[in-house]
Formats: sequence, structure tokens, C-alpha cells
Amino acid sequence: MEKIQNSGMADQSAGDIKSGDFIQSFLFDDAHIERDEQGVRSRLKMTRSTEGWIGIPHGGIGMGILLELALHMGADGLHPVNQYPFNVEYRLGGASLRVGDAVEAAVFRREGGLSGRILREGEDKPYMHSNIQYGKEGSYIKEQFQASLPVRYEDIENRLLPLPYYRNCFVCGVEREEPGLRRRFYFVDGEVSEKIVVSLAGFDEEDKQSFNRFQRNEIFHPLPILALLDEALGFAAFMVSASGGVTVRIDYTFYRDIRVGERILFFGRGGKLRGKTSSRIMCWASGGAAVVRDDGTLEPVVSASGQWLGMPALTLQMREALIPAELNRRAFELAGS
Repeated sequence: MEKIQNSGMADQSAGDIKSGDFIQSFLFDDAHIERDEQGVRSRLKMTRSTEGWIGIPHGGIGMGILLELALHMGADGLHPVNQYPFNVEYRLGGASLRVGDAVEAAVFRREGGLSGRILREGEDKPYMHSNIQYGKEGSYIKEQFQASLPVRYEDIENRLLPLPYYRNCFVCGVEREEPGLRRRFYFVDGEVSEKIVVSLAGFDEEDKQSFNRFQRNEIFHPLPILALLDEALGFAAFMVSASGGVTVRIDYTFYRDIRVGERILFFGRGGKLRGKTSSRIMCWASGGAAVVRDDGTLEPVVSASGQWLGMPALTLQMREALIPAELNRRAFELAGS
């Protein structure tokens, strides 16, 4: 069995070793990545740096781990960076996961692509499944996402109401000791029939110390895109349901490289709602990422759609822990109305 200490981006072979690789160090710390005839795997610990909900690893971290492992299959000709579009679907809902848990993450070859899983130590049911297909779109295609976008960023620029955030969340945490994305989320005011949540990257010099760190060779790793869209769509689901929830399924299609220096808008649009009680709410959301061109028009670069399960305990956590209080209060007033 071959052990890989560090690798480069997808356009390098899986055998290449790059010391000091920030993304791999962030995701795996000092854990080995092992490769055999079946695929690649790693045994690692979900440290506090992975936190999303309080005490719970952010789903986007697990998603990023599996796509990073998929890059190590590149020696066999599967280079996501050269095979756009590529689609990855994640399903969650097996074993629960807590910060501090030990897991095994693995990616295997299957007909037409790759499959992956994250299994908590001592459990039989995976915390997360993934299916990766190259050269294919998912169920929510680029044309659908394009049709839902404003024509230009300026159409919504002055209608963005700031939403609350956490202290240590990988995506929106403002007091993290570990690296994080430090993103803010905004509700698009004035929409009568839709609940739209957006976030931005590449608009602020401070992004160099946060979002922009998660790149190789000036190309963003999928990790920050996956995590930010998971949260943007999840926040949009909250705005429809007024319920905190966990991701049950989410599907992404990447259409091209996204480069450092590009201005990116992330969209989440709340969809249908099913369920009559707070403990049985299911909500759908869709959206994606679009690059703002020089003329202000928007180019879709990632489309996404998913499903969230409402949980009363997470709704309570949002009420008690999101800051600042005045933004939290307004978010709940807007949600579900």
C-alpha cells in the first residue's frame, strides 16, 4: 500500500508530493493518505477547525475531504480540472458526527466515475456518501441556474440585508483561531415570492487572509465552494422554513476553474417545503456560484440543489448563539413569512 504525504492540484499526478500544502494540511493534519488497488483512504480526526454547527463538523469539510481524495485518483486519468463539467452528489443521514470523532474517508472507482464515503469509527452506516461523475451535469443544470439569476450584480447590490453569523463556524465564524472562510450572508430584500440568500468572495482585500487561502496555483480548491454553497442554500432553506436544519442531500456541478481574483456571487434560493410540525420539516433549495464579469453580468460556474431536514434543537441553537442579536432577531422575523 502506497502512502501519500501531500499532493498538488488535480493537474498533477497523485504520486507528486508537495510539502507545505495548506489545503491538505488543513483537511488531514498529519494523517496519511493511503492508496491501493481499490482506491484511496485516510483515517483522520474531526478537530475543532472543522466546526460548523456548535460541536458538529461542517458538512462542507467532509465534502471537501472526499473531493481531495478524488484528486489522488488522477494517476488513472481522472482529472476534474480537465474534465468539466463534473458533478458530485452527496448524501448524508447515516451516523451522526461530532467534533473530536475519528473517521475513515475513502474514495473508490465505480463504473462511470468515483464513489466515496466517510465512516465514523465504530459505526456501520456512513455519515456521508458521494458519487462523482466527470463530463456530466447534475439534475439542476446551468440553464436553470442562469434563468434564476439577476442580469447584473447591480440589480441586487443595494438590496442586501446582512444576516447573523457564528463565532467558530468554518464558513461564517468571526472569532476562529483556525483558518476559515469568514463569509457573511445577506438576504435579498424586496422579493415577494422568493427567499434568496447570497454571499460574496473576491470583493474585499481581506479575502486574502481567509477565502483566498484555499487555493492551489491560483485556482480555488472545491472545498470553499462546496462549504459556502452548502451554507448559502441551507440558509435559504431556513428563510423558507424558519427551522435550522441538516443537509440530507446536495448536488453540485462545476463548469470550469474558479480563479483567485475573480469576483464570485453565491446564491441560495429557498424552494418547496413539506411537513406540518417543526420536527418533521423538509425543505428544498437551489442556487450556485456565478462570476461577476467586468460589465457586471453574471457567468454561472457552479450549479447546486439540495434538501434539508429541520431540527428543533438546531433552531434553538440559532436563536441562542447567532450574533449579533439584532440581526438574529430580524432573520427570524423574515424567515417563514
